[in-house]
Amino acid sequence: MLEIIIVLYALVVWWVFFKRKLYPWNKRSKIIVFVTPVVFVLIMILLMNIFAPSSSDVRVTRHEIPIIPQVKGRVIEVGVTDNQRVKKGDVLFKIDPEPYQASVNALNAKLKLAKQRVEENRALVKTGSGNRFDLEKAEADYDELKEKADNSYWELEQTIVRAPNNGTVINAQLRPGVFLVPTPLRAAMSFLEDDPQVFMLFHQNELHQIKPGHEAEFYVPTNPGQIYKAKVENVIWAQRQGQVNANGDLPQTGVRPAVPNRFPVKLILEEGSHTELIAAGAIGHGAIYTDNMSFLHFVRKVMLRVYSKLNYIVPKLH
Repeated sequence: MLEIIIVLYALVVWWVFFKRKLYPWNKRSKIIVFVTPVVFVLIMILLMNIFAPSSSDVRVTRHEIPIIPQVKGRVIEVGVTDNQRVKKGDVLFKIDPEPYQASVNALNAKLKLAKQRVEENRALVKTGSGNRFDLEKAEADYDELKEKADNSYWELEQTIVRAPNNGTVINAQLRPGVFLVPTPLRAAMSFLEDDPQVFMLFHQNELHQIKPGHEAEFYVPTNPGQIYKAKVENVIWAQRQGQVNANGDLPQTGVRPAVPNRFPVKLILEEGSHTELIAAGAIGHGAIYTDNMSFLHFVRKVMLRVYSKLNYIVPKLH
């Protein structure tokens, strides 16, 4: 955009001083002609950095869910492949259900007998020939078996592992025959949710005009020419350098070089954005448009779109 403004300014200078010769082309005119755009561009850039701040560090992340079975058993079927997109509820893999089905059948038989005993004791108590303690014990046994039966049904359902949300299966190396156990540190496969988390990182003095709800735009090199629209959700006023752990160690200062002090701004993508095309881990460029100096927003938007087109260029000689 700045290049376009400079070209337009050069055309105006040519038309005024050379085409129409409205003013003489002398030393004074030359100083004015060359100083004016420099001052104008400098002021415009400084104002844009305040009221339409840009960030060259836009980070796209996605929530990763380790798929860990709730029950142990041998895998009999794997319904997905690596990098396959699935919907919530789609079958990922199945564990041999026979042991759990046998447990359900056994508990159902015991539950049926326990229910019969409750009914018999209830009838005896009603006629006065039975003991209320025996009735209460039979009811307690029935309730206990009912809880165990419900849990066995739940375990049987867990032999079919389904997608927790819309997303993509990653690192699906699971094969039939593998024996799985519900261990948190050993996931069967990884799952990435579709909805990305987008953050723009800014230096501290760039944040004082940014508020939740402000319009934002960004692009990532993986999708050249594509501009994603978003809104500011909030500014995360914290970072790891500001964390003090509860221990007896003294803070270390001066030995290591200072880490660049930047804070993330979390964005919410507008509905209709092609979120499935934004790769997890992508890094791009973006800008936020505040409430003031709205005429500068147009300049920033044009600059952002021009730079996004440059991603079509791959400067490699091999």
